[in-house]
Formats: sequence, structure tokens, C-alpha cells
Amino acid sequence: MTLGGVCAALACFALLQALVAARPSGAMEGKELIRASILSPAEWRIHQQAHASWYQRWLRPLMLLWGRKLHLRPARLDPNFLIQAGIDGEQLDGVELRTIRLMSAVAGMAIGGLLGAFFAGTLAVVPLLGWIGYIFPLRVLAARRRRRQAEVLGELPEFVSMVRAFLAAGMSLERTLHALSSDATPDTALKQEIRRALGRYGLGLSIDQALEEVGPRTGVDDLAMLITALNQSKRTGGGLDSVLRDQELMVRMNQRNRATAQAAAVSTKLLGVLAAVYLPEFVILIVIPLFWGIMQRAFG
Repeated sequence: MTLGGVCAALACFALLQALVAARPSGAMEGKELIRASILSPAEWRIHQQAHASWYQRWLRPLMLLWGRKLHLRPARLDPNFLIQAGIDGEQLDGVELRTIRLMSAVAGMAIGGLLGAFFAGTLAVVPLLGWIGYIFPLRVLAARRRRRQAEVLGELPEFVSMVRAFLAAGMSLERTLHALSSDATPDTALKQEIRRALGRYGLGLSIDQALEEVGPRTGVDDLAMLITALNQSKRTGGGLDSVLRDQELMVRMNQRNRATAQAAAVSTKLLGVLAAVYLPEFVILIVIPLFWGIMQRAFG
């Protein structure tokens, strides 16, 4: 049983590493896109299998098999939560997520059992480690989601400024978005979502309909408000420059407010650290001797 627990722990550790370091593997550019567009369905399946990650080849079938054997119910999770964390819904379904959480809990309990075998009195932490293992996958997904949203928020002010500059130079909105999302700078989450929106636009949707999905896919309110303002301006025939100027000011103001809030939170955390460091010393060096002296004078 100990060997099984160790194997489960190693499998869950490798799985969590795959979730943390996962990147969309379906992003192709240039000649690869042209070559993939002429593949038959059978050739496309072979292409996907050849470019699948090691998790999709080996661990995912094992997780799905365990989920079917255990008759697990799908985990209740908002589909946009996985998308906002940068994970495609086709790569991780509800049954697979439930299996991952259970295997992570088993791994935590196995680690607690190993600690209990080597250190006396540590078996009491087995339920605690099991609970930590059960919630750990969701914590990893939430951390990925926060990191991705922070990346989008950090890039958004400069993105709005560049869109405004390109439109002022006479370019259309579609060409502007294509130019900004396909430049030579490092790829980001915002550029990936803009490229997906342009792909939907190329399939026949209007640019307004294609951009409406960007806000829910990122979960960033500032970006959703920007797209809503652009769509309303295009419907009413208003000037995009004034709308983008107002949105840029609002985005930068929100960014400054978030920075101020983070600075205030840092000062509060520092107060907690100071209290944790100096309060025990104050109690040991001053309060306890003073109390001991008072007790000796009163009852000595």
C-alpha cells in the first residue's frame, strides 16, 4: 500500500507540474497553419496525436480510466474558470478534475502515512494533508487564473494606447487588432485572445460578435468594458478616438488604484510580521518578569 501511495504521489506531482507549466500547444503560425488547413480529418487526428503533450498521451487516459472505474461525478466548475486559467475545456473535463483532486488527496494521505512511519506522533496530520491535497489542484488553477488576469491588466493600458494611435493613423479596427496581435514581441494572453477573436471574425462573425467573447474568456472587467464601449460606439456611429481616450484614462486610473491598494496591503502585512517578531519577545522579556515580580510581592 505504501508503494501505491508513493506512485500516486509521483503521478499527482507530475500532473500538477503539467498544469502549472501547461501552455496551449495548438498555436500554429505561418506555414504550419497553411499545411494544417489542407489536412483530411484522419490526417488532422494523426497531427494532433503527434503534437500532443506527454500528459495528454499518458496521464490523461489513466485519469479518465480511474474516473470511469470509480463512477465519479463531474466536478461543478464554471467553464470560463478553466479558460480564464489558460486551460482549454477540451483538455480538462469535470470527471478528470474530480479524479485529479481525489488522487491528490490520496497522495497527501500517503505522504502523511510515510511521515507517521518515520516520525512518531505525526499520524494526526494525515487527514490534514489529505484535505490540503484535495483542494490543492483548485488552488493551482486559481493561481494560474490570477496570474493570467494580472498579465492582461498590466498589458491593457499600453494596448489601448496603441489601438488609439493606429486608428488615428487611418487604419481600420480589424487591421489594427491584427497588427498588434501578430507583432514580433513576446506572445501574451491578451494577444492570444485577440487572435482567437480575429479567427472567429474570419469564420464569418462580425467584429463586434467576435470581440464580445474576449471579456468572459479573460475575466477582466476593464477589458470587457473596453470592448462594450467600442461596440456601442460602432453601433451609434460615434468617434472611436474619444471612446478610446476615455477608456485609456479609466484603465490607467484603475491600474493606479490597484497599485495603491497593493502598497497598502504590503504595509499591513509588514505590521503583521513586526507583531509576530516583537510581540513574543515583549511578552517573554517584559510582561512575564513584571507579572512574576508582582506575584512575588503580593504573595511572597
